[in-house]
Amino acid sequence: MKTKLTNRMPVGISTLVVILIPLLFITCTCPEVPTQEEAKPAVMEKIQAANAAWASGETTGFLKNAAEDIVWIDDIGPSKRLVGRDALKSYLEGLKGVVPSHKHELFDFKFQFYGDIVIVSYYYQGIIEGVKAPPWKAVSIFKYSDGDWLSVHENWTETLVEKPKEASVEVKD
Repeated sequence: MKTKLTNRMPVGISTLVVILIPLLFITCTCPEVPTQEEAKPAVMEKIQAANAAWASGETTGFLKNAAEDIVWIDDIGPSKRLVGRDALKSYLEGLKGVVPSHKHELFDFKFQFYGDIVIVSYYYQGIIEGVKAPPWKAVSIFKYSDGDWLSVHENWTETLVEKPKEASVEVKD
């Protein structure tokens, strides 16, 4: 007697698969990413609070927004990027007393939205004793995770002061 092999599952298991797989999709409680209209003010509030802390001399204010795997790049200290919240904490604590309390302005914000990622570029203008310091360009990248927007990347670059344009002289052949 020949035994015929089939690729069929027993009826009980196939029935369970047909019922359970759709149930998994229906009951999945995947966290919903906030809309752009919800994300923008939430991220803006975090940026403003961190910069206000910095301007008051509290250099560690950026840690409140930092993800565990944050990458930080700036023109003040390290020649290499800082990776991780602990490295950033050590670095920012080292700047206490170095950054004077000052007034500041944030301007020219540009928000870009990519699902659970928000990229924000803007300028920071420090005003120390009534004198404007050279502005800084900042790029902050936030990721939505566990119900909160956390900074995963910060890049701060001092802008170059543009030289006055020289008078051009027209040369005729």
